[in-house]
Amino acid sequence: MSEIKKHVIAIIVDNEFGALARIVELFSARGYNIETLTVAPITHDKKKSRITITTYGSDKTIELICKLLRRIVPVHHAAELTASEGYIERELALAQIIADEETREKAIAMMEKYRSYVIDIEGDSLVFEIIGDSKTIEEALENLTDYGLATISRTGIAAGFKGKKRLDEV
Repeated sequence: MSEIKKHVIAIIVDNEFGALARIVELFSARGYNIETLTVAPITHDKKKSRITITTYGSDKTIELICKLLRRIVPVHHAAELTASEGYIERELALAQIIADEETREKAIAMMEKYRSYVIDIEGDSLVFEIIGDSKTIEEALENLTDYGLATISRTGIAAGFKGKKRLDEV
């Protein structure tokens, strides 16, 4: 049996009504969960968007999903971004802690090892902006639990190939 692991799928679609719903339905109809989902226009005229999805499954399952995605009418390109081909991923998280001044200062010192910035301080509340790959974000949030972590907002990942490789050439 094939190993179940995290996969990142990038899709370029026409930015039209119902396109995202059709893609999500493809996953739902086959019983696959979408872990993260990001969507944004990628052309100046906003006629095309890029969707990045993280999901878990076997290599064979992801290969099938990509084939099925390419059959959906507004989809121009769909491909898995793999470690062997090289890809970059980044995510943004906003993490609020509520704690006394001493604890907030300790949290700031601890967060220096992450790509993070304090973007808001008000009363006992402090909000960090954390940027990194999913693993880094998870680690930073885990460490913040000891400092009064109150709320989290995450973007999901943005990902792309390293080097000259392009999604529209896959």
